[in-house]
Amino acid sequence: MDKNLQIPGQYIVRYQTAPVVPAPFAHFYTLKLDIQSEQDLRVDFDILYNDREELSDDEIYDEGFSKDDDYKWKGALPAVWINEFKEIFESSKTIRKREESEYEDFIEIELEENGKYVTIYPVDKERWSYFLQEMMQAIFETGGREKPFELTYLEIDSEGKTTIDLKASFGKKEFTLSKNAGATRKLHWDQLQKIMDTVYKAEFVADNATETRPTKRGKYLTAGDGLWYQMGVAVLETTSKSKDLAKIEALFNTLAK
Repeated sequence: MDKNLQIPGQYIVRYQTAPVVPAPFAHFYTLKLDIQSEQDLRVDFDILYNDREELSDDEIYDEGFSKDDDYKWKGALPAVWINEFKEIFESSKTIRKREESEYEDFIEIELEENGKYVTIYPVDKERWSYFLQEMMQAIFETGGREKPFELTYLEIDSEGKTTIDLKASFGKKEFTLSKNAGATRKLHWDQLQKIMDTVYKAEFVADNATETRPTKRGKYLTAGDGLWYQMGVAVLETTSKSKDLAKIEALFNTLAK
């Protein structure tokens, strides 16, 4: 098989969560990519959640889902996603034989080869799952279903205030930082996942958060939901021995430099 991405070319990616994943988290989607040129990517996306109808309204609400979470979107994604798809497609090992495991996500790619459509299966499923998760987030953002990622760290002490604003656009695949409303500088995209892993490892307690911007001494986080979470009050350690808060503070001290 020709490992080079065909431009123009059409690719259909089908994804399904591992069979062991329970409702309402189990889902599958079809992602049709129509690459018309190096700058023109058309997408037709359709995601469905499994067995949603078997859950009561209370169960759906408790899990943070709604009955209209199934989603369809057709439109254009920024050209950066052509390069992203090209990179993972051309560097991945694939096989022709379908393999399924109850503990692994299922991924297949349909494409045209020598005038007929064939189906291939990526071997590095974990890498593809992460890539597709980011691309799906780009679709949600571009389609207006979700807003770009925002996270603000505010520290108030005797010397004044320090604010670190982080913004990430999955659609454009751009990650930026601004300190004290100053000039914006770009961060490497890979830093986003590391920052999210560090920050969201701690426990966020919405009942202890406040809707008003803090003015008293302390360290605070807000993630664009209108709530401010004070470290040690609304952002807590996950266990008695964890060092989550110290790691978050060290992270933002490093970013502030």
